[in-house]
Amino acid sequence: MIRTGWHHWNRRTREGVEMALRCFEQAALLNPADPAAFSGMSSCYMVLGTFGMWPAAEVYGPFREVQERAVELRGWTPKLRGEYARFLYLFDLKFEEAERELELAIREGPETPAVYMYLAMLRTAFRRFDAALENLALAYAADPLYPTLPATEIFILFCHREFDAAVACGKRGLDLHPYLHLGRAYYAQALEFSGRVEEALAQYRLAILISPQMFWLQALQARCLANNGRKAEALEILEELERTRLSEYIDAYYMALLFNALGRRDEAIDELGRAFDENSPTLYMLDVDPKMDSLRADSRFMRLRDAVFGIAGKAKTAEARVHSGVLADISSRVTAENNT
Repeated sequence: MIRTGWHHWNRRTREGVEMALRCFEQAALLNPADPAAFSGMSSCYMVLGTFGMWPAAEVYGPFREVQERAVELRGWTPKLRGEYARFLYLFDLKFEEAERELELAIREGPETPAVYMYLAMLRTAFRRFDAALENLALAYAADPLYPTLPATEIFILFCHREFDAAVACGKRGLDLHPYLHLGRAYYAQALEFSGRVEEALAQYRLAILISPQMFWLQALQARCLANNGRKAEALEILEELERTRLSEYIDAYYMALLFNALGRRDEAIDELGRAFDENSPTLYMLDVDPKMDSLRADSRFMRLRDAVFGIAGKAKTAEARVHSGVLADISSRVTAENNT
């Protein structure tokens, strides 16, 4: 069950991760003393939250509970500490504490590429690009074929406004990992900002085809269309996203980008406020994201930015918004599925 769970997880699509979660839950029922099952669930909740598949309110509490159980059974590992640190800066906005935890995880396990990657992304958010690239180089040294490293490299170069270099990196990354939607999404953004709009739109379409339930990809596609004279097509996608939003979670950060591209600034700012209230995992990149540049002169944007990087991490926590008792829920849910 655990091996099958990791097989599904490595697809990094919503369907794959949800299938993996069910495998790990089954494994935990078969052997409640096996930390590998709880560590697997921890990784599932991390991907579901950080990739914008599920809202923070549905992943934060369950993540903390299954991770605490894994630590209770095995003790801290670099993987578990790295995931804990990632949640600290994405959902609690506790950036300094997260950096300390990541540095500790590296000392405990310097062969773990994901930990270097998380630290590289955190340092990118604070414009420490040289340090981020050094961390990324260490991640490549630990495992040059780790699937999400090219996407992270594109992210760093893109935020540093090195768009042509990001395009070159994206092409190399897709040669190695053609089925990873995240790499295609960042590659598409690099192409778009390099002026290669039709190529960018082709990559957005492919990313959506790979991961149709990652609705923020459609918002990025529509934003690209709106910014390049195709507002009617962008509006069609917006209308579909608004209908989808009635029953599915869509990260408001990306909806803000779309509204801004359509010239609807007030709605864009409202969506950013919604992203803050919903604990969007994307807010940490607010200061460096080139897609946000046209909003930076708006005082409302700056007030929200100050909340994210100023008092937010001290005053706001996702824990107050989430449900508890996930371990007790696992048994009843799995039993119901088996009966079905």
